Amino acid sequence: MLSVDGMHINILCLTEHWLNEDQLKVVHFDQFNLVSKYCRTTSLLGGSCIYVNNNIQSKEVSWCYNVGSDYVFEISMIELLEFHTILACIYRSPEIDFFDFLNKLDNLITKVHSKGIYLILCGDWNVDFLYKNDKLQDLRNLLLMNNLLNVIESPTRITSHSKSLIDLVIINSSKEKRLVEVLDMGYSDHLAQYVCMKPFQVQEGQKNYVYKAVYKFEYGLL
Repeated sequence: MLSVDGMHINILCLTEHWLNEDQLKVVHFDQFNLVSKYCRTTSLLGGSCIYVNNNIQSKEVSWCYNVGSDYVFEISMIELLEFHTILACIYRSPEIDFFDFLNKLDNLITKVHSKGIYLILCGDWNVDFLYKNDKLQDLRNLLLMNNLLNVIESPTRITSHSKSLIDLVIINSSKEKRLVEVLDMGYSDHLAQYVCMKPFQVQEGQKNYVYKAVYKFEYGLL
């Protein structure tokens, strides 16, 4: 699962794991550590988590618990210590107050940027980037004001009667080269997003790091 055409994966982000904290503790991937997680406290389902390869120095961003909330902003967040980068994985339930979500996202972006740290966002936000409406425009405006860009451009959920792009990977809108793919891993009704990009503090001989997001990962498939 953690290899795509021979390419090594360093970071694995999951949304809608549907697990409580005790269940998530027994989910293991070889050579990976569970660094950050969000599990609902008021109901089942939902959630997000981030696994990181043992060779990468990282830590959980503890203040993410102050901004997370069930249904609206289910966030797990880590700092990649070598690269001065924060990675946040967020799940937002559909039919939940969008502007509450947008306000929390705005506060998160502002706080991270105030620390001078590079920010990467990913997750299932249940905002369809293929369907133009006021909500999408408000989100795009917020990202644009903060020099952020969603790099996923093709549908991430395809059914017999619909296509939608609701799973995102959002990075700084620089023109640096990156590899972006949407892949069917066979584990979910959502497609995986695969992003490969250069680290931001590269030492001589340092290899590229890979960011990968797989959503709607069901416990029964492990």
